[in-house]
Amino acid sequence: MSTNNHPPSPSASVSEDEYIRLKLELAQARAATDTSRLKARQLISKRDGLREDTAKNRAESEEQQQILAQTQDSNMKLNEQIKKAEVERDRLLKKIQGEDSS
Repeated sequence: MSTNNHPPSPSASVSEDEYIRLKLELAQARAATDTSRLKARQLISKRDGLREDTAKNRAESEEQQQILAQTQDSNMKLNEQIKKAEVERDRLLKKIQGEDSS
């Protein structure tokens, strides 16, 4: 029975130093894996945030397109009213000028 805190090595030919080296290697590999997993989670979180931003931007863009269309429609109607008002103004001016000359 072994007196140290390590379980018996799987092979009798593996020395204590080799066992410790392998345990350290395993710990380093696990740490590297944990680091990679953390980075992957951060990238996934960033990607999800960008997706949300993209969806928000699309919605805002669609809203702005609707506002633009409404504004253009309003401008067109206002221009029509302006033209009608100008025609009416010209008619009234001609009428006034005709009354002044008589």
